[in-house]
Amino acid sequence: MPLVSEKVKVEFKDASGRKVKIEFSGCLTGEELKQIYDVLHNSSDTSTSTELCTESKDTKYDRFQEILLRQFANIQFTSSDALSVAREDMGVQLKHALVSTYLMRLVDKGLLERRWTSSGWVYTLVKKAVVLQ
Repeated sequence: MPLVSEKVKVEFKDASGRKVKIEFSGCLTGEELKQIYDVLHNSSDTSTSTELCTESKDTKYDRFQEILLRQFANIQFTSSDALSVAREDMGVQLKHALVSTYLMRLVDKGLLERRWTSSGWVYTLVKKAVVLQ
């Protein structure tokens, strides 16, 4: 079969709205292009897309959220508390600014409530959110 020596670039959005970009450079045969098409076509199968989605959930933010759900289910906590627990559990030197950003995202999502006290911001998990997780 003839070789295709161009760059092949595929961009699409999956059923969940996630943007997917795949790029190939170099020589590809028609059969290889057909195999690539078959893989992309079969990725619309729900079992495959669920598997891919599960793999991509292993981010620092997702691990941080899981740690909060596990460690602070029934107690109030500060951003410093969340930082120390996350550093210990994840084994990564997170910065306080990053933890504060993550906490605000969780507040915006409705998973955390935040209130001001004389010693600073205090967070609590929203009970409904914990049950749904």
